[in-house]
Amino acid sequence: MEDNNIVVFEDGEITVKVTLENETVWLSMEQIADLFDRDRSVIGKHIRKIFAEGELDKNSVWAKFAQTALDDKSYNIDFYNLDMIISVGYRVKSKRGILFRQWATKILKDYTLKGIVYNDKRLKQLERMQKIQVDMMEGVKGFDASEVLNVLNLYSQGLALLDDYDHQSLLEKKNTENECIYALNYEECMEVIEQSPFDGRKDLFGKERDKSFQSSINQIYQSFGGVELYPTLEDKAVNLLYFITKNHSFYDGNKRIAATIFIYFLMKNRQLIVNNKQRISNTTLATLTVLIASSKPEERENIIAFSKELIRVI
Repeated sequence: MEDNNIVVFEDGEITVKVTLENETVWLSMEQIADLFDRDRSVIGKHIRKIFAEGELDKNSVWAKFAQTALDDKSYNIDFYNLDMIISVGYRVKSKRGILFRQWATKILKDYTLKGIVYNDKRLKQLERMQKIQVDMMEGVKGFDASEVLNVLNLYSQGLALLDDYDHQSLLEKKNTENECIYALNYEECMEVIEQSPFDGRKDLFGKERDKSFQSSINQIYQSFGGVELYPTLEDKAVNLLYFITKNHSFYDGNKRIAATIFIYFLMKNRQLIVNNKQRISNTTLATLTVLIASSKPEERENIIAFSKELIRVI
C-alpha cells in the first residue's frame, strides 16, 4: 500500500492512519477497535451481525490490503470502508463515530476535487500535446518520424513527472554538468550565420530585425551578485537555443539559426561529440527547436528543464 494513499485522523486523544482507496476511506478491524475504544472481538461481532442482517453487502465494503508488519513481512489484512465504519460507530454508540464521519466526508470531498482538477489538467495537457504533434510533424518534414515522436513522448512524460511531483522535478536531478571553456561573442556568431547554408530568401536570411540576437548571446553570461544566472554549460546551451528561437531576431531562418548557434556553442566548448557520439542528433535538435518555437511563455520552465535532460540522455 502506497504511503501517499494514507491520511491521518486525529482528535486530540487518538491518531489513526486512514487508507484512501477507490474514492473512500478504509480501516482495519484493529483500527476500528482503536477508533471507537472497543475490544477487537466486540467490533468483529458487530461486523458479522451487519453482514448477517443484510445491512451492508460484504463485497461492497470489504477488501484485503497488503501491509508490512514489524517482522518486515507483508500480510493481507481485512479492511472495511466508510460505510462499515459508520455502521459500527452507530452500534457501539460512539460520539467519535460522528466526528470521524464528518472528517472523512471532508477528506473525500477534497480528494475528489483534487482528482477532478488533476484529470482536467491532464486532459488539457493531452490536447496541447496533440496540437504540438501536428505542428511538429509539419515543421520537421524530411526527418525520421519515429525519432520525432520519441522526443514528443519524452516531453509528454516529462510534463507528467513535473505534475506528479508538484514541480520537484525529476528532470532537475543532480547529474554531473559541465562548465564552459569558451564564451561566444556577437561578431563571430554573425560570421557563422553568414557562412551557413540556407534555403530561404538570400536577402532576408540572417538579416536582423533588431538587437535581440546580440542580447540573446549576452544574456546567457549574465550574473547577479557575482553568481552566474546560467552557471553550467547545459544551462547556457538550452537557454541560448530558447532565446534565439523565441526572440525572432531575424526576418528569415530563426529556427535554423538558433540550431546552428546551439551546435556551434557545444562544438566550441568541446561538448558536441561525447564518447564518439554526437550529443544531440539532427532530428532531435530540429524537433526540440520546433517544440520551443511552438511553446507558450508559461511553458518556459518545463521546456528548459526538458531540454537540459534531453542533451544529457540522448
